[in-house]
Amino acid sequence: MLKKNKRRIFGQLILLSGLLLIFIIASAMIYLGATVFRSQLPIFQLIDGETVISQTIDSRPTANPGVEEINVSASVRLYMVLGSDYRPESGFRTDILILIALDTVSGKISMISFPRDLWVSIPGFGEQRINTVVQLGGFPLLADTMQSNFGVYPTQFAMIDMEGFLKVVDELGGVTVTTDQYTADACDSSLDPDRWCEVGPGEITLDSAWALWYVRARYNSSDFDRMRRTQEVIGAIMEKTLSPKGLLELPALVEIYDTGVESNITPAQLFPLTRIVLGFNSSEDVRRFSIGLNEATGWVTSEGASVLLPNIPAIQVILKDALTFD
Repeated sequence: MLKKNKRRIFGQLILLSGLLLIFIIASAMIYLGATVFRSQLPIFQLIDGETVISQTIDSRPTANPGVEEINVSASVRLYMVLGSDYRPESGFRTDILILIALDTVSGKISMISFPRDLWVSIPGFGEQRINTVVQLGGFPLLADTMQSNFGVYPTQFAMIDMEGFLKVVDELGGVTVTTDQYTADACDSSLDPDRWCEVGPGEITLDSAWALWYVRARYNSSDFDRMRRTQEVIGAIMEKTLSPKGLLELPALVEIYDTGVESNITPAQLFPLTRIVLGFNSSEDVRRFSIGLNEATGWVTSEGASVLLPNIPAIQVILKDALTFD
């Protein structure tokens, strides 16, 4: 009887060991399939493809009648940087829209800000504010809209929401902005007990909460002021990122980018760009442009919405200047 019990226990141990070995092998295969061999497996191609396809850029469409096609040098890459006001209960709109042109030869950059209320022709949807385009059809629709209305076709983008913005500035330990303007506007009591914040002119250092207020303040200033301030902060973030301290934070920043930024630019594609602009100085290497009151006219729609009608020829003059690096 004792021998039978020993044999039974021994058999159970063999069975458990075999099951454990199978579990370890299966886990390893799943892990390798989801990481190393992910791109080669049909199931993951299908899963990953749903995200990639939604942001895939098709061939460049034809511009609207009267819109001139703007030719861009082969050394110039075009990106859209988008700021989303995403909230779970109300979705999002891209209230920050900046076309960035990077000249890979000189390492110089042009930033062109577009007002969120610009009234544009959206392919397949009629006329609407430009800040609604991404919500309607993702970045591909925005690329088509830029081409249709302005004759310029960005193929890559990065969209960050407020939470991601705060994380980036926190990781950098704040940013320093140089501005020649005075900004005063309503703010949260956590920034000032009187709920009124003032900064500038001159050199100002902002932590993440102050930086978010600085780019979003709107009650005592216009959208054109917001575009200027946003460009100042983006330039400061770029300069801080490419500083010796910022380069030490690159692994953490890449993690934020990978998990908190919606983009069709992979982290692997970012490193060559970093090498191009090493030694970057925001005041010397960045040219700043905005679509302002000289390029857009206030107008009220039949539904009573206040928007901006674009002066296409005037906007194209700015774009040609911004996208030319001599």
